[in-house]
Amino acid sequence: MDMAVTTLIDECRAPGFASQDYVALQRAGRRVRKAIASGEIAGPPVRIAVVSSFLSDMVVDLLPALLLRRGVVATIAAGPYGGIATEILNPGGGVCRGADLVMVLPTHRDLAHAPGFDATRADSDAAVAREVADWQGLWSALAVPTVQLSFDPPPDRPLGELDGLSPGGLLFHARSVNRAIAEAVPAHVTVVDAEALAQRVGPAWHDAALYALCKQPFGAAALVEVADTLAAAAAGQLGKARKVLVLDLDNTVWGGVVGDVGLAGLVLGRETAEGEAFLALQAYAKRLAGRGVILAVCSKNREDLAREPFRDHPSMILKEEDIACFVANFDDKATNLRRIAATLNVGLDSLVFVDDNPVERAWVQRELGEVLVVDLPEDPAGYCAAIEREKAFPTSRITGEDLRRNALYRTRAETIAQAGAAHDIDAFLASLEPVAEVEPVGPASLDRIVQLIAKTNQFKLNPTVFTPDEITANRDGVIAIRFKDRLQDHGITAIAVTEPEDGALVIRNWVMSCRVFSRRLEHATLELIRRRAARLDLDRIVLDFRLSPKNALVKDVLAELGFEETSPEGRYAASLLPQRARMQHHISIVTPDGDGN
Repeated sequence: MDMAVTTLIDECRAPGFASQDYVALQRAGRRVRKAIASGEIAGPPVRIAVVSSFLSDMVVDLLPALLLRRGVVATIAAGPYGGIATEILNPGGGVCRGADLVMVLPTHRDLAHAPGFDATRADSDAAVAREVADWQGLWSALAVPTVQLSFDPPPDRPLGELDGLSPGGLLFHARSVNRAIAEAVPAHVTVVDAEALAQRVGPAWHDAALYALCKQPFGAAALVEVADTLAAAAAGQLGKARKVLVLDLDNTVWGGVVGDVGLAGLVLGRETAEGEAFLALQAYAKRLAGRGVILAVCSKNREDLAREPFRDHPSMILKEEDIACFVANFDDKATNLRRIAATLNVGLDSLVFVDDNPVERAWVQRELGEVLVVDLPEDPAGYCAAIEREKAFPTSRITGEDLRRNALYRTRAETIAQAGAAHDIDAFLASLEPVAEVEPVGPASLDRIVQLIAKTNQFKLNPTVFTPDEITANRDGVIAIRFKDRLQDHGITAIAVTEPEDGALVIRNWVMSCRVFSRRLEHATLELIRRRAARLDLDRIVLDFRLSPKNALVKDVLAELGFEETSPEGRYAASLLPQRARMQHHISIVTPDGDGN
């Protein structure tokens, strides 16, 4: 990769990149698109199709750079003006054919069943149901991850203040449809809240002159916000969402340097405006942790001093149990961020780094370009907004595993520390009393299965993803494992999607959460796969492995499990008989039919 391309990538990753104006981002987007087309930026690129009811060129121009910022190398094809339904339902495939992800961009002008001014609530509900029914037919035709913009608030309000509050108002109808769509979308569709975007942008959201001129409904500032949010949602659908919020402590989580001023001297609490701002950051971080973002601490401090406020300061909202990985020493921040990533077993591109010190931020940006460094303002009152602007933690739905994730990773870090001190790793793993419980495919597990396959990167055979309908139709071939031990329930952490084909059991994809690496769950999963092959009287197991920048470790695991590469295209096979000696996994297996071990 030549210096110009390296500079371009660094430019896209730089703090504050997405806060530039439309013209600057358009130039960057076109440069990135050209570099991808020429092969100068490593691929293979993700193929994204954009279908919209307006001319989407101005949005599409921004997407390559905003996606690259999030680790997604993408080629983007835009459908024709007004072509949402025709492109999605095109029997020849249209622009959506062969796409890895589709972006669907309607506006309020696409609301087809708005009721009259005198509508009752029953009339409104019936109109909303018709709108949703129209979209359900389109979603069923999309078998790939999809990002859909919800309906933006109309600029005209004929009913005045009642327009958003009365069943006869168009704004009321748009809001009602958006809520109903958010409840009805299948798991492979992420909805982007256009009304929230419009509120952030303000009056510049609509541009009537631009729409009349070239059927482009958004103002320049709105275009940036729309494109950046679509890029974030797409990254989340493609498994590129960030996972870990890494916090500095002194003058970031509280005011003052704890080693200098002591506990009593910290600025934290509702007594002052500055102290309240630090409380707001802590409350924001705690809410993120509550929905599945992992929290870590990276502080230049003595560890005992760094932990003291978490234990003893009366105003602290964050507690030690909220922090999955706590690193406090006097090593440089880049070294410690590598340590945090290794402990949590995530990539550096999973980290979001928050530090008030511009020198520390610049050092991390220079040394670890994969880490997202938040460009904090001087005033701590703006810290939450600065993190929020990065849109680093997109999600389409919340599962039970999401709600427990921070605690799960904290347990993982503690387990690693204990294992490091153990002399007999087999005895240690056995002492944890691990259990692999096979979960049937159903309403309680379906969202998590689809989500884990889509988001997993490090232990994943290939890019294949599945819609909820595909998983449900193949429920007998889906092995979803809930992993437990005496310390905690780790949730559904391993999935293998299998089906018989040409005398062999084909593993269409196999994923495993990074938080259970080193627990030998891959050996227990293979045991279940082998059992399924034996029940079907099949004597071979085959799979397709596609090397990516993230999943190189899988190749070694496949060899350890007894798979041999049989073609240069990545086809691997293993024979059931004779059965190769396997590593002891110490995991009890429980299946719905009681066929345990």
